Order: sequence, then C-alpha cells, then structure tokens
Amino acid sequence: MLKKILSAALCASFCIGVVGCGASEGAKESDGSGQPENAQKSDTFEQSDGTQELAADEGSDGWSCIFAAAMQPSQTDMLPQNPQLSNSTCRQEFQASMGSSKIRLTFSNEHSDTLNPPDSDLVMESVHIAKLLKPGEPNIDTATDTVVTFGGSESVTIPSGETVTSDEIDFAYSALDFLAVSVKFGSVPACPSAHLEADCGSWVVEGDHVSENFNPAEWMWSYFSLCRADGYSEGSETLVCFGDSITDGSISTWNGFDAWPDILAQSLQSDSATSHISVVNTGIGGNAIWGGSGIPAKDRFERDALDIPGVKYVIILIGTNDIPGAQTDISENMIAEYKAMAKACHERGIKIYGGTITPFGTNEWWASELHEEIRKKVNQWIMSPDSGFDGYVDFASAVCDPSDDTKFKKENDSGDGLHPSSKGHKVMGEEASRAIKEFLK
Repeated sequence: MLKKILSAALCASFCIGVVGCGASEGAKESDGSGQPENAQKSDTFEQSDGTQELAADEGSDGWSCIFAAAMQPSQTDMLPQNPQLSNSTCRQEFQASMGSSKIRLTFSNEHSDTLNPPDSDLVMESVHIAKLLKPGEPNIDTATDTVVTFGGSESVTIPSGETVTSDEIDFAYSALDFLAVSVKFGSVPACPSAHLEADCGSWVVEGDHVSENFNPAEWMWSYFSLCRADGYSEGSETLVCFGDSITDGSISTWNGFDAWPDILAQSLQSDSATSHISVVNTGIGGNAIWGGSGIPAKDRFERDALDIPGVKYVIILIGTNDIPGAQTDISENMIAEYKAMAKACHERGIKIYGGTITPFGTNEWWASELHEEIRKKVNQWIMSPDSGFDGYVDFASAVCDPSDDTKFKKENDSGDGLHPSSKGHKVMGEEASRAIKEFLK
C-alpha cells in the first residue's frame, strides 16, 4: 500500500507543478504548452562524459547489457537512515536478462556534482557479486561469492559527476538468474545517485558483510549507485525499454519482477530464436520528455538508450507525464521529439519501435478532452507509416476497455486509472513480445 501511495504522489506532482527533493535541474515550470519555457526542438542529445576507462571498451563485440537502472538525483526520504550508506554494506538484487560466464558492473556518482558540495566523491571499499537464493530476500549462495575489482583493486573512488566500470569478472550465471551485488561503502555523498523506484528490495547493514548473509537493519526499494551490469556472449544483442513509471514498473508486484519489460525478457529467453537478445529497463517513474523526475527524457536518451552496450533495438513509451500540464495541443511538439529519437537511433544502426500511450481517462489529473485528443493524435502518428519508426507496439489497444478506449480494461487497471496492474503489465509484455518477434522474422 505504501508503494502505491508513493507512486500516486509522484505522478500527482506533475499536475500541481511540485518537484520533490532532488528533482532534476532540468524540470522547469510550464508555460501552458506542456513544455518548459526553454524547451527547443532538437535533433541532438547531450552526451554524459567523465566515465573512467577502467575496463574494456563498452562497444566491444560480444558485450551486452543484462541489467540497467537509470540514475537520477536521490531523495532524502528514500535514503537509508539507520544506518546510512556511509560505512555500511548495501546488497542490491537484479535479474540477469541473459546468461554468461563473465560480467562487469558500472556504478554512478553522476549527480553528486549538482546536489552536493564540490568534490563529493563516492568511495566503495569492497564490491562482491553472488547468486541470490530467493528474490526479495537478502541471503546469497555464499559458494558463488566473487570479488569485483577495478583496475585490479578491490576498492575504488568515484569522483563527483562521474561513473566507473569494473574489470571483466569471471562469474557464471544463467539467463533470468537473480544476482546480488554487495557494496561496502566508505564515504558517500549526502545525495548519491540512485534509481528511486526499483520495485525490488535492497538491504543495508552497518559494517562490512559483503561476502556473508546478514539480517538487514534497513530494507529499501531503490538502487544506489549501481546502474548497469554487462555480460559477454558472442552474437548477443540488447533491447532497451525506455520510458516513465509505466515502463519502470510502478505498482507492479513488489519483488515480483513482472513489469512489462520483465515479461518481454522472459518471453524472448524462452524462444531459441530470440534468446540472444537481452532486455533492459531504463524507465524512470515520473519522467517526461521535457522534465519531470530525473533528467528529461530527451536529454537522457543518449545515456539510457543509445550508449547501452550491445543495443540494437529500442522501444520507447514516453510522453504520458507531459500531457497533464498541457493547456494547448502539444502533439506536434511531442512528435518532433520522437522524430529526433528515431533519427538518433538510425544514425547508429539501431532499430526503434514506438509504444502507444496507454489510457488515462479515469485519472483525475490526466483526464480531459484536450489531453485525450493529444494522446490519440500521438498514437495515430506512432502507428502511421510516416512516423519514421521501424514498427510500433500498440500497448494502448492491448490494455484498454474494448467498449471505451479512453480507459483501461478493469483487470488491467491498477486502480488509479493511469498505471497498469500486474495483469496489465503481463498483457503489455506479451504484446511487446508478439510485436518484436514479428519484426524480427
């Protein structure tokens, strides 16, 4: 229930113009058009820099991303307090989208330079990886516990505003295995980079317990600094699901790993024709094209889609959170940003598929004649041959009420009229799987 309340509160913040602690500096007040005052139509994307080259080239053949968490500024009410991250062990779980015998991990201190005093470095004194015994519980298979190194060292300092990638680590795991990354933090900035709504557990205990099982002092639901895992497999490819809370998995099953990108990953792994494709989720709850929670989607597209190792396919489902603040028709402005994303993908040889925006006709913040008109205009363009996309996934038709396409079918509705239920996520994942397999024929 708490999770549902937090998700609803996050969404509501857009409609009343409130941005919580740690929101992106890119979130600006709207002028009524649904865009921030300084929004411009652009074909270019700002590239994040400062990555430390401690591992092999991220574009190397055979490396594909098997897990991703889009980083954003942290919120103080979502940070562990007793104990805090500093001088504590934090264990974080994820499901590997594809199997391998090698892995490398990437950690972020990207947002430290904007939210903290200068030179707020993040220190990791020790990092281990192991197989998790059961999702949602902190216990690991200690026989699989493996040290992760950075340039041969077990410790690493991540400068303010940067990321760091580990060495290539020999570590065998299968597709859809649940893995645990345990970090013994040293000093941690007051507002570390995080992915706020992980929809799965992370556990904190004071002291160094990276290689052992423990009773956590704090149970959290965010990723802290851990932003990516890559696996090595010749011929592998990555499919990125890029979006907002509907992609991120808001109101999906807690520790259930059943958001629509998870369902898509499980489906592709069950088919030998598509099991070489890893699916990763770079959704951010509350994110929008021009603002919202985290870096605006148009500005983070390079980091969270184009630069993902092994990326060959992208599904975008973004724009829902730009609509409620609109006082005029912003569909053409939204379409211009989608075109820019498609152009950027095609310049890199990446196929991009547009996802139709799902219904919101019973949500008090989103529902209006104007907002429905915007949604339908955008969806019609996404499904048109003039879109420039390589195809589309009609999420909207998959989850809507057959007798009223402005709202979710009852069993597909989480209850807020905006987010899909677990059943709705299943329907969306199955539709994405059907469409992707058809595109790849």
